[in-house]
Amino acid sequence: MTARPDVGHLRRELRDLLQENDDERQLDSLETVVVLTYLNERALAPPTAGTRPHTIEGWLTWVGRHSPDS
Repeated sequence: MTARPDVGHLRRELRDLLQENDDERQLDSLETVVVLTYLNERALAPPTAGTRPHTIEGWLTWVGRHSPDS
């Protein structure tokens, strides 16, 4: 069984990757690709269909809701 992702660690990683400290700022399309790539490499990526989050906080909430232990 896969453990629940450490949201604090994910937050720090995403902030570093995007060079962003505001978790509520709307991400542009390139930043969204970066987030999707990061999550995909960790087997946390969302399905291709459906509405995607637009902020770091939104992605963290999404991961929390869709993690194996949620």
